[in-house]
Amino acid sequence: MSAEPVSYDFRSPGRLSRERVRALQVANETFARQLSTVLSTTLRAVVHARVVSVRQVTYDEYVRTLPNPSLLTVLAFDGLPGAGLFQMPMGVVMSVIDRLLGGAGGKDQPSRALSDIETGLIRSLVTRVAAELTYAFESIAPVHAEVTSLESNTQFLQLAPPADPVVTTAVELRIGDQVATATLCLALSTLKPVLASVDQLSAPAVDGPRDAAARSVEQRLQQVEIDVRVAFREVTLTSAEVFSLAVGDVVPLRHPVAEPLVVAADGVTVASATPGSHGKRLACQIVGP
Repeated sequence: MSAEPVSYDFRSPGRLSRERVRALQVANETFARQLSTVLSTTLRAVVHARVVSVRQVTYDEYVRTLPNPSLLTVLAFDGLPGAGLFQMPMGVVMSVIDRLLGGAGGKDQPSRALSDIETGLIRSLVTRVAAELTYAFESIAPVHAEVTSLESNTQFLQLAPPADPVVTTAVELRIGDQVATATLCLALSTLKPVLASVDQLSAPAVDGPRDAAARSVEQRLQQVEIDVRVAFREVTLTSAEVFSLAVGDVVPLRHPVAEPLVVAADGVTVASATPGSHGKRLACQIVGP
């Protein structure tokens, strides 16, 4: 069976690379798992959440797909431009509130705006959900989300110009026998600074196999063990003096007491050091390059 056709707007072509889409997919799947955990522990019921799709659309296209009324959680991100939106159908929200108040949370729930008490109950829940975005995006870049307001009518919500691109994630929720779809909408302007780190991680692959081999050789050279020698100043003796050496003879080193010793590797002087001890072992302390 062939897939259903998807409309394509040539005025706003896709600008997400394959690496960026893959990184967003991983982050959103992590967010879905954390959302499932938060809802399960809060409602004391088995809740399943899975990512259905991750798409780039315009803000106007996204808003048109939202049922009215809906729970619209407006998100702000520290140090990042733009805003985000976490949306849940009002039927699911009323079911969640019913369970929080001790009810069974059945399907037959009213579809209306929230009261002040209901808003307070659901705000504490969506605040925990927003905090999970920080954990979900931790593998990409630090993201700190905060809930700024709760809305119910999509007509009074204008987070971005209609033609601005956004990235939307559809998450299927299963709470008991109830199935619904929640969405996460993040402005592309908000995600660009975050996804810049993905481009930096994928950049070394463009260098080619020669640069990769050079980096591998350099890393291995850093691990090669070499012999390091700590010595006094060299002394020059004649061959006759060397052959006449006997047990008990004293050879003057002509090394001043205040002058540091020489630290050399393969005959190349690399540092200066003063002699001493470390516990029961002889040691030297580096005093200069």
